[in-house]
Amino acid sequence: MEIRVHARHVDVSPEVRALAEQKLQAVGRLLPPDATADVEFSEERNPRIARKAIAEITIHARGRVLRAKVAEAAFREAIIHAVRSVQQEASDLHDRRRSHPHRVLKTNSRTTVVPSSPLGATE
Repeated sequence: MEIRVHARHVDVSPEVRALAEQKLQAVGRLLPPDATADVEFSEERNPRIARKAIAEITIHARGRVLRAKVAEAAFREAIIHAVRSVQQEASDLHDRRRSHPHRVLKTNSRTTVVPSSPLGATE
């Protein structure tokens, strides 16, 4: 799974970036190998809001989009909670795919009689 980590107008330590990549690799085992994950860190600028660190995870996996946005006091806590949320979504998706494998197309059991001569022809 390809993982892209970026920050919007804020500095994020390399330890937090590595933590995000490490935790998302574990989530990647539940998803198809061609899935991509975007992790975005931002900070709330309003001084009245105590939980300023925002971690947003978006995963694109074969037409499905898994998304989590969490605000906490620190980026480390925010990424842990966001990964937990996305992991639950990925687990549900994985279980759904396993319990409903490719469905078999059911055909009509009636037989169709095909005339041996062309239409309108008389014998």
